[in-house]
Amino acid sequence: MAKFSKFDLLKTWGIKVILAVSVLINGLVGWNYYSGNTVSRVIDGDTFDLKNGTRVRLLDVESPEIGLCGSEEAKRRLEELVLGKFVTVKELTFEEFNRQNGLVYQGSKLINEVMIRDGWGRLHYNPNSKREDLKAAYKEARENQRGIFGMDCIDAEPVDPNCRIKGNIDEDKQKKSYHLSNCRDYNRVTIDRDRGEDYYCSEKEAQAAGFTKASGCE
Repeated sequence: MAKFSKFDLLKTWGIKVILAVSVLINGLVGWNYYSGNTVSRVIDGDTFDLKNGTRVRLLDVESPEIGLCGSEEAKRRLEELVLGKFVTVKELTFEEFNRQNGLVYQGSKLINEVMIRDGWGRLHYNPNSKREDLKAAYKEARENQRGIFGMDCIDAEPVDPNCRIKGNIDEDKQKKSYHLSNCRDYNRVTIDRDRGEDYYCSEKEAQAAGFTKASGCE
């Protein structure tokens, strides 16, 4: 029968203790990662907070800001998909407001694609590995009039037929201009309420909303 010295016994117990501590540490690290990457709060239809304090925005998805047409529905849908759940964020890019832009997965489900396919956001065309999938989802949402494309958000008509001053926002410069019926581009201007555009009953009302008279008006 083999005999073990005190040194051998101490060595064996030492190895066991090291292994146990290693397993415990790895378990804690894994749990902290899992817990930290759980969604604690949904801000709107394209942004949420993780328990680790990180704010994440869905890459290439622009949902209506809170208070705009379709915003509550978009937020509610994102809550259904991620709130209280563990998510993985890939292909990160960083922007102001301490936000990470990324492709967000809940299991194998790409949340960016789901929100676009359900019609709860406009698509930006930034380079990423899922760009073609997102483009196909966006086309499907528009063709089937889902989400904001099936509501009076896109190319909207005035609620009051007497209120026909168009408050338009330039997509590139974000300049806010209002167009009267005698303005040169009036008939070409469409109103997208999901972007903050709307109809106004008077110039004073449009100005109060931050719009200035467009060029080409008599």
